[in-house]
Amino acid sequence: MHYASVTLKMPANKRGEPVPLYYVGCQEMNNDKELSWHLLTSEPVTCQEDARRILDYYEKRWLIEEFHKAWKSGGTQVEALRMQSKDNLEKMVVLLAFIAVRVHQLRYVGLNRAEAEKQSCETRLSPLAWKLLWVKQEKKTLPKTAPSVYWAYINLGKLAGWYDSKRNGRVGWERLWEGWFLLQTILEGYLLSKSLEL
Repeated sequence: MHYASVTLKMPANKRGEPVPLYYVGCQEMNNDKELSWHLLTSEPVTCQEDARRILDYYEKRWLIEEFHKAWKSGGTQVEALRMQSKDNLEKMVVLLAFIAVRVHQLRYVGLNRAEAEKQSCETRLSPLAWKLLWVKQEKKTLPKTAPSVYWAYINLGKLAGWYDSKRNGRVGWERLWEGWFLLQTILEGYLLSKSLEL
C-alpha cells in the first residue's frame, strides 16, 4: 500500500488553480490477476491507517452501486416516476429510497445462502407478511417457527414469477421488487378484509 499528497495541475487550455489531493495505491499480491487500485481522494491521508480507511471505503462502493440498482433502475424504478409536482416527486423518491434499502438488505443477505439460512425471515418481514407469503407459496400449514431469510428471498422472487433458470440461486432486482410489491398488496388486501368483519 502506498500513499502520498499530490497536486493536479489544470490543463493548459483551462483556467484555475491546481487541485490538492491525496493518492492511495494498493497492489494485490499472491493472486493470478494481481489487481491494482489507484485512488485519488480529497480526504487527508497522512498514515497507513488513513490509507486503509480510504481502501475500505472503496471496497464498499459496490454496495452503493447495488443500492442504486435497487432504487433507480432494477428495483423500485424511481427513475421512471412522472409526477405532476416537484413536491410529490420528492416524497416518492424518499419513500422509495426506504423501500429500496429494505429490498437491498434482503438481497444482500439472501445472496449468501449459508448465512441467510441461519437468520429468521422475521428480521426482514413482519410475522403477518411472512405467514401470508407462506400460505400463498407453500400452501401448507404454517410452521411453528419462522422460516429463514433465504426462504423469504427465494419465495419473493417466485411470487413475481422468477424461477432459477440459470441455476445460480440469484433473484434479480426486478423480480425481487415485484415480489416485495405483490406481498405488500396481499398484506394490504388481508388487512382490508379483516377490517370489514363486523
